[in-house]
Amino acid sequence: MATTDFLKRAFSTRPTSTLQSALSVYEDYKFDKRYQLDTRSEVAINELDISQDDKQHADKYKPTRVRYFRKIMEKVDPSRDGVFVDVGCGKGRILLLAAEQGFDEVVGLEISPALCQIAERNVEAFKHAKPETGSIKVVCTNILDYQMVGSETVFFLYSPFGCSITERFLEMVRQSLKDHPRDLCLIIDEFRFPELLANDDYFEQSLIYKYGAAVFHVYSHVS
Repeated sequence: MATTDFLKRAFSTRPTSTLQSALSVYEDYKFDKRYQLDTRSEVAINELDISQDDKQHADKYKPTRVRYFRKIMEKVDPSRDGVFVDVGCGKGRILLLAAEQGFDEVVGLEISPALCQIAERNVEAFKHAKPETGSIKVVCTNILDYQMVGSETVFFLYSPFGCSITERFLEMVRQSLKDHPRDLCLIIDEFRFPELLANDDYFEQSLIYKYGAAVFHVYSHVS
């Protein structure tokens, strides 16, 4: 979202939301500057180095804001055991924030090779500044080709693709839970297809959390 569009959206909301959004813009800037990162600038769909077919199902790169992520982590407070997976990790901002939150193993899945390269550079810069950081891995893959290993306990998504791919991804998660029973949390920023998890046999909606311009849907599976 362009800065002017963001400000129009922010100031059309209630004053509290406007303040939250303004603080979030500043924290994004501060986070990138502190660690010498490149996570803020958006990338349009037509600029992504992926196939035309994949572009039909993709969304542009637009990172969840630093402050928004920290707030949802305070609300949900998921277990730091297991693997945190950012689906459609883009330039890797959430990977770094998840590592900052104390997850020992963080994995980012991204279809664009160019974005993966940027994410890897950001990871390298972050780990140089914080060498005690746990494992952060960027995997360049189509989500439908990703093989879940059964240790994933948190999946984070920020509206990375269309309905049909989202539906297939959720079926992959359900199958993984059948094969490897475990507690699992889905955290979805800007969930466009909540009907896909309505009355679900595997997931119960545990929270809808609004902060600034963000709306998070959280679903839990308890083994």
